[in-house]
Amino acid sequence: MLMSRWYLTAPDWFAELPDASRLGDDGQTVISQFARVLHDEPPVGPAETAAVMRVALLAVEQLGEAMTHAAECHDLTELARLLCGLNLVQAHLTQTIQRISLSTAGINGEILAGHLKDAHLILRSVAVS
Repeated sequence: MLMSRWYLTAPDWFAELPDASRLGDDGQTVISQFARVLHDEPPVGPAETAAVMRVALLAVEQLGEAMTHAAECHDLTELARLLCGLNLVQAHLTQTIQRISLSTAGINGEILAGHLKDAHLILRSVAVS
């Protein structure tokens, strides 16, 4: 579970999703099924951890491709939502790294999450104006 820290943005990323673009029915079904599996049976062993890491890497690779090849399709609101999500991802990674006692990496993760927070708040204020 993510603990509240100075480097987190205030908004709830999931609360911002009702206005977000949606995948088709098949894509939404896959996301819902995956979310249900993760929430019903949290990963507890090496096989589950490896499976979740694989999905996370696939998702990050897809995000990188989308932002490289289709960045112009995203408006300021979507970019603000993206930065908020990246801040949350970085916060989760930072806290995971800190739980496995990699202190220096955890501190650097906090700094990166803090920069993402600042960028999100600036972009959000521009998108709202």
